[in-house]
Amino acid sequence: MPGKIRILPDHVSQVIAAGEVVERPASIVKELMENAIDAGGSEIVVELKSGGLQFIRVMDNGEGMNQEDVPVAFQRYATSKIRKSEDLYAIQTLGFRGEALPSISQVSKVTLRTRVFDSLTGTQVICEGGEVKKISEIGCPVGTEIEVKNIFYNIPVKRKFLKSIRSELRYALQHFYRLSLAHPSISFKFIHDGRSLHDHPRTGSPLVRIEAIFGKEIYSHLRPIEFDNGETKISGFASLPSFSKRNSEGIYFYVNQRFIKDRMIYKAVLDAYRHTLPSGQFPIVILFITLPPSTVDVNVHPTKTEVKFRDPEKIYQAVLTSLRWMVGEGSFSSEGGISRDEGKGKVSQEGAQPSFFIQETLSLPSIPTGEKEGGVLKVQEGERQPWVLEKKSPYSVLGQIRGTYILCEREGNLIFIDQHAAHERILFEKFKKEYETNSVVPEKLLIPFLLELSAEESYLVESAEETLKSMGFEIESMGEKLFALRSIPSFINLEDPQAVVRGILDDLSFLENPGKGEETLHAILIALACHTAIRGNFILKKEEMEKLTELLAPFHPSTTCPHGRPIFFVLPLDELNKQFKRK
Repeated sequence: MPGKIRILPDHVSQVIAAGEVVERPASIVKELMENAIDAGGSEIVVELKSGGLQFIRVMDNGEGMNQEDVPVAFQRYATSKIRKSEDLYAIQTLGFRGEALPSISQVSKVTLRTRVFDSLTGTQVICEGGEVKKISEIGCPVGTEIEVKNIFYNIPVKRKFLKSIRSELRYALQHFYRLSLAHPSISFKFIHDGRSLHDHPRTGSPLVRIEAIFGKEIYSHLRPIEFDNGETKISGFASLPSFSKRNSEGIYFYVNQRFIKDRMIYKAVLDAYRHTLPSGQFPIVILFITLPPSTVDVNVHPTKTEVKFRDPEKIYQAVLTSLRWMVGEGSFSSEGGISRDEGKGKVSQEGAQPSFFIQETLSLPSIPTGEKEGGVLKVQEGERQPWVLEKKSPYSVLGQIRGTYILCEREGNLIFIDQHAAHERILFEKFKKEYETNSVVPEKLLIPFLLELSAEESYLVESAEETLKSMGFEIESMGEKLFALRSIPSFINLEDPQAVVRGILDDLSFLENPGKGEETLHAILIALACHTAIRGNFILKKEEMEKLTELLAPFHPSTTCPHGRPIFFVLPLDELNKQFKRK
């Protein structure tokens, strides 16, 4: 009886190995850009068609390859950067595993043209499905040009797992940004479907490259970081606590100029900002960590995005120390927040919002899931009994706690209400109803607001342009990363519409495929509700608290805000009596 265990055929094992390196078109962009940087290129051009699904080209003016080296480069484990095993612990290049070109050629059709500076002619090689088809002599400039067509043409099952053109383009752009940030002395250009999306000339200042990618607003909130204890050196930039985002996509780590993902460094960043940023908010942090190559192992992951430190605790402490020093500078006062200079427990009215309850935006919302019978509104919640809205609020307002929670009494219970979460839910339902009934009217701004957005934000605006317009936001492109906000929805009253637009873009950045559809609309509605609702640490008048509780009457106590945070906390008076030994 033959054994069950078999050696995989070469073509199968090679496809498996290729899949570890090439996950999607963005993987090819990353590997080819890294090779171009290692080749000493001072100008690198990346060109894609259909998000890279159809065509990828990466060109550089680096050192190129000799004709003898070209066919060898398409063999597995072929590399010019390692000679002996000890070299693995002294790696100072981005690519070294000898897997990029063979893996790419295994799942696509590749054409490579290259020429060294002291040769009059170059070499062209055509490779399909991992097999070299043709090698010829051609005329071409010094450097290397690689074209990749029809990714996964020979593995249709894997091609089915690729996402839309916009999503794949976004993944490719992320790698482009990461490598551009780390190498400001190199000129980078990104072209998609014949249109130049990014053109970053070489510069001696990393701040110039940061401004080009993130935009002027984020750039203006960044402060430099320097740390050096002899072995570990950290440089970079981090945002002041007065600026934050609702996602962590602005956090970049580099070890010896290699972009990495590391939980320990990520934790150090969050710990440094723990007491200065609200929950769910993230800073902009760009860290360049320089270590002796022998203290970090970069050969632990096929795509080289994870590393292993010899002494991770030292790295954690170094990152934490450098960031805490920066975060601790100066005073911090968030919008409607607590100023550290004023001491704990004081509610700040600096930058406070106007009374939202006086505005028409808080007229009683029509809840789409409810039933109205005469003067009574019922909202169903699973199998639970619905709450009934009388003409008067069922809550008796007792007061406000730390400018954030409203304390009420109802039917033998003490009820704590998070005023921001409550108002956010009310506004979300109102805005949603406005959209569903086609009542959204765009209000033209007398003077348009100019928005200078980051590269990622620009992509999001263009992706969700149609949905934003349906919600009353007319945002017109005025050039690369410069947009004019010409109208806003008439049902909101905004003092700073730019902040709301940026908040919407933050929420859209969480989506896998920001663009059309219910998911995008839902994200916009949530962002609108969040940024127009009253904040915590904001003192309310008694009548304002009563108005808010009146509007909350239709909602079940298990209702949450659109982000999923609870609105109500119910404490039975019997529990209070037990605490004071009255029962």
